[in-house]
Amino acid sequence: MEYTDWIKPRPFQDDVGFIGKVFATHIRESGLEKIICRLATETWIKQQMKRGHQFDRSQEAVLDADELWFGKRKVLYRLRMPDNSHWMARLHNALNTKTAVTNHTTRMANQMLLFESEVATMQFVRDSTQIPVPEVYGYDLTYENELGTPYIFMEYIAGKAYPFPFSEQRRIKDDDLIKIHAQLTNFAWQLSKHPFDKIGQLRLAAGGERGVAIGPIIDRKERLYGPFTSSRAFYRERAKVVYEFETQQPSLPTGEDLRVKDSIESAALHVRAAEYAGQECFDSGPFLLQHADMHWQNLLFDEQCTIVGVIDWEWTQTVPVDSFNLLPWNFASKMLPYRAENVDRHGQNSIQQFKALSGGVGSTAIEQHVLEAMISFQGSPLQYISRCLEDYNWPETRRRHFNRLKELISEMPSSFQPR
Repeated sequence: MEYTDWIKPRPFQDDVGFIGKVFATHIRESGLEKIICRLATETWIKQQMKRGHQFDRSQEAVLDADELWFGKRKVLYRLRMPDNSHWMARLHNALNTKTAVTNHTTRMANQMLLFESEVATMQFVRDSTQIPVPEVYGYDLTYENELGTPYIFMEYIAGKAYPFPFSEQRRIKDDDLIKIHAQLTNFAWQLSKHPFDKIGQLRLAAGGERGVAIGPIIDRKERLYGPFTSSRAFYRERAKVVYEFETQQPSLPTGEDLRVKDSIESAALHVRAAEYAGQECFDSGPFLLQHADMHWQNLLFDEQCTIVGVIDWEWTQTVPVDSFNLLPWNFASKMLPYRAENVDRHGQNSIQQFKALSGGVGSTAIEQHVLEAMISFQGSPLQYISRCLEDYNWPETRRRHFNRLKELISEMPSSFQPR
């Protein structure tokens, strides 16, 4: 089977006045690009000295002005180092203002915690799995540095995001999707082998030692809550935090009130739905690490559809088994012509693959009954509820699944009482 076309990501980076470009312009006009190169060179020199390598101190890193990537919360620069290797510099966009936190000091503290979590997560995943994650070479998590914003120096991975490698000359075949999905399911399986006893985001171990601890969650609106030792407490608290935020929004002009009402109504439904989320037998764990956005923009491919890099680990956290995705992203949902049966078939294939991977002797640290429950849970109404709750941050998404979620709650058997 071949697909004649596919849904392409909207290039929001091309929007007029896009905040990523504004921040990059600020960096350039403030002369901070030179400071990026100097800081990267100093980090590279320390690395060479630690490894006992010979190097030329007269050479410095060079910023490649033609290789610049924008996100809403970050700007990434490619650097050519003195040994001709390539690094990436990832800077937090200090101009981003999308937040639910009004206190400036609290907001900056939360942003630094979130940045720390990304570093800790990348290091943990690289040390503990075979998932292709960029190596972290150096970082500063504070605003007290010469750039005035947190930054990371990391490995550059020479892959490209979807729709590469597909084009009019290289259409997508079903075998391509099978290969991509097999890799994504394998990544989920690798992460499932490292269960945690709390729900939260990873933090760097105390004392500068290599390792991680579980800390609170900084969500997509920069709110802080947790960590949790109970799935049900986690679902309830997050829904409550979002609902309280929506109800505290200021009144808007006539015509906008309906949108506000929709946001409050959908957030209130999430509060109700949270009472049904969280399997009682796994309420205390295990909890599994899950990338929050393992989709087409954060997967880097080579020409053979091999995933050579998984990037953007911001907002990654441990989650209940209810919310853990065996197939983090189903590319069949973006193929044209769209066919629901193809999406379902690829999803079922991934379930069978995960089951096969988990069946080997010594293949996982999770007990077999947990794995069996995770697999049997796929596609169930309770899983749909849990997945809907993961879309807590977007009112338009909450509204899109509002009717189905309301219907599922009403269909819960009388023997299944909310907690």
